[in-house]
Amino acid sequence: MNTLRVTLIALAISIGGWASSAQQPAVPFKQLERDAQLSRNRIAPGSEIASNHSSSSLDSSSLSTEVTSSEPSAAGFVRVYPTAALRILSTSYFMLNGMHLGMAIFDVEMTQHCIADQHCREGNPIMPSSQAGMLGVNFALVGYGSFVSYKLKKRGSKMWTLSPIVGSAAHGVGVASGFMHR
Repeated sequence: MNTLRVTLIALAISIGGWASSAQQPAVPFKQLERDAQLSRNRIAPGSEIASNHSSSSLDSSSLSTEVTSSEPSAAGFVRVYPTAALRILSTSYFMLNGMHLGMAIFDVEMTQHCIADQHCREGNPIMPSSQAGMLGVNFALVGYGSFVSYKLKKRGSKMWTLSPIVGSAAHGVGVASGFMHR
């Protein structure tokens, strides 16, 4: 058994070494610097970020809502900082989707407690009866709802709140039913 382990480890190390050496071609640094300069001028033309190559701080006054800020690094690459992502993942987004997740977990726990006391049963006929099954289905639904909410908020739609609010209300009904049958 030990010989098999040693052989497999040696094989994994040698294949890993071959793969990493094959992925390191020669890098033309002059071409990278030229591409970085072109990219820098294309992203923010005429701004002080694009013209100042040694600047390492971001000037928020030179940014608009559509232009992403860029900053050259020591190797000539351009770092692009998205400004819109910070507004999408806001406190309200996390609060609404967090409330949806919390209500889903609370609903599963109340339902499991009610089923264990034999006072009620699950109202959804396609929902698994085990706690792990219920949590898995609910986590998938909450995750999908959060994804849809993110995409809608990213597009600027006011409907992004619909998914977490409807999900929280549906799980609120389940929690209320659990308290009624307690």
